[in-house]
Amino acid sequence: MICWKCREPTGGPVCVGCGAVQPLPPEDDLFAVLGLPRRAHLTEEQIEHAVRERSRVVHPDRHVSAGAVERRMALQWTAKVNEARRTLRDPVKRAYYLVFGQADTERAPQPSDLAFLERVFAWRMEAETDPVAVRREVALARDDLEQRLEAVFVAWESGRGDLEPARDLLSRLRFVVNTARELGL
Repeated sequence: MICWKCREPTGGPVCVGCGAVQPLPPEDDLFAVLGLPRRAHLTEEQIEHAVRERSRVVHPDRHVSAGAVERRMALQWTAKVNEARRTLRDPVKRAYYLVFGQADTERAPQPSDLAFLERVFAWRMEAETDPVAVRREVALARDDLEQRLEAVFVAWESGRGDLEPARDLLSRLRFVVNTARELGL
């Protein structure tokens, strides 16, 4: 990237030459905002360190004497850093973001497997008569989906697979997690 102010090459949120705040990355990727690799497996410490580093250089308080354009970009960076923190700190939201490009778990597509959807409906009906058994079955289903999802991400991060299988697993997980919440799990 070229600095909009001094026209020198720059590669971060602030130009190393003139110190001007730069525009957000054009791809609007939350991992890029924090300078993190696109991975499912990031520790909270890695994310918090990246947030602190970005905040340290783009926070509006550091740019109060700058022009209006830079102050506005500092505010945009700060808002985006906060959004990235909220999304990437939560492993489920991070997974949704990697797979669907957004972190809103309720906007994920519905599973296409009708037998699965019928089973979720049956759990809700059976919970009235045998809540203990249904809770156990829902917990097992959630654990199974989480393990299968973990295997997809491990394969993807090691270059041995893609994220396509995660789409259906995350869609199913949303239904299972919502059912578990309704059942008090």
